[in-house]
This record gives sequence, C-alpha cells and structure tokens, in this order.
Amino acid sequence: MRHVFLVILSALLLVGCASNPTHPDPRESPPVETPSVAHPNLSDESRALGLIGLWRVSGAAGEQSDTWLRLDTVDFQLWRDCGMIQGSWTAGEAAFIASTYGASGGCADGGLPDVAWLESATAYEPTGEGWRLTDGGGSVVATLTVDGAPEPIETAADFYAQPPEVTAETREAFRRNVPLPLGIEAATPESLTGRWVPVETTGATDPHVDFVAAGSWEGSDGCNGAAGRWSSGSDGEFLATSGPSTLMACDGAPVPYWVAAARIAGFDGDRLLLFDGDGNELGRLMRG
Repeated sequence: MRHVFLVILSALLLVGCASNPTHPDPRESPPVETPSVAHPNLSDESRALGLIGLWRVSGAAGEQSDTWLRLDTVDFQLWRDCGMIQGSWTAGEAAFIASTYGASGGCADGGLPDVAWLESATAYEPTGEGWRLTDGGGSVVATLTVDGAPEPIETAADFYAQPPEVTAETREAFRRNVPLPLGIEAATPESLTGRWVPVETTGATDPHVDFVAAGSWEGSDGCNGAAGRWSSGSDGEFLATSGPSTLMACDGAPVPYWVAAARIAGFDGDRLLLFDGDGNELGRLMRG
C-alpha cells in the first residue's frame, strides 16, 4: 500500500499554546494522556469542544454516503472507501478551518487527495443532531451526524476508526481565548486582508504575510515560504492552518509561526498584533 505525507511547517496549528505538535503515524498507538496545565479559564470551554468526535458526512460535494470525519484535538481523519485522508483543523466559537496534509491506502494514489468542500469551510453551527459546516458565503458544505463508523484498514491503527476521547489535554486545548488587551481594536476579515511585514526587521530578507480575502494566506520568514488557510470571527478571534515549507535557518522573522500560532488578532493604531490564546503577544506587523 502506498502512502503520501507532506513535510509540515514546525509551527503548524499550535492550538492555544506555543509548542510544536507532531502529526502521528496512522499505524502508531494513540498518545498517552498527560495532565493539563492549570489555567484560570480551564472551565470556560469553547463551543468547539463539541466538534470532537466521529461524524458521518452528508451533503458534501463529491463524497459517497459512507464517509466519516474524525475530528481529534489537532488532526482530522477523513474516511472514504479508498482509505483514510489526514489533515489539521481548528475552530473557535464560530470559525472553522481545515487543511489536508496526507493520505494512506488507495486514497494516496495519485498524490494528495482533493477535499475541496472541507477546505472551503470557514464556520460551523449546531443542528438538532450534530453540526453544519458553512463556507464564507454562508452556504452549507456538509452536515455532520453521529451514525456508524468506518471499517479499520491495514494502513491505520484501529483506534482511528473509533471516536476520539475527550481528555483533559483536549479540554485545555479547547478553552476560550482571553479577551483582547485594553485599547486594542479587534481585527476583522476586511482589516486583515492584504500584505503585512514585521515592524522590526533587519531588511536583509523579506519576511511577510499576505492574507487573501478568499481565506488563504502565504508568507515567509525571509528564507522559507509557507501558506495555509485563515479565518476570523468576532472579538478578534483568529484561526490559521499552515502547510508545507522548507526548513532553512534564517535571519528574518518567524512570521509564518506567528500566523499559525495566533488565536487573537487586533490593532494598536495601524499596527497588527497577533496573540496566542492566553494573550501573549507573538508578533507585531505593519502594512507592507
């Protein structure tokens, strides 16, 4: 059986923290649960915690009836008849984004599979039996309900065919962001769109990020290019995924890391500030 996996930027999808997660091999055992770090907002869980689960997908363009989407803490597994497709995802109180990074079994034939409906989703909303994923125009791209499960395959561990467990670590990852600092204006999709460069830079390289209105971004630390998807919600909520990148040492600024790690975005005058979910400032940018 053939596999296809992409090298992922080390800053990929840092959900509410500043550590670099790694994507599991589908054949490995599940990670051992570790105690979460005490946090004053731990009990203030995000609505996104309810997305954790194994869902039957219906109404998604190009998908068959026996398609399931398994949403775990950072990664997702999309089960098709051909096997399993993997990717990363994150969500806030309303915003949602996902990016595909690999596949196994027959799904790996011909390179990285196309999951356009999932990668077009920017928001989610509850239904009586599950969730609806919607795109930037508010159109429903898929409905998620609890109904059955996929058959295990040789190229993936059996636990991937079961609902993920909501652990203390998961709850820690899906807690609400702290409010924006006083005096900082919440960013909106319109105010974020465009090209941004670090306020402090040597000028020898070209670190930057360009947020496209359609929900994609591309950027560089000055030596390594990166790209992904982004979305923003109310009160400065910000989400981003990051895709493949080279890993050369660089004297620029870690702009792609700032973007991938950010959970809150706001403005101090005309300066764009990116924060993690605890309100720690990651980077400061200006129009460029």
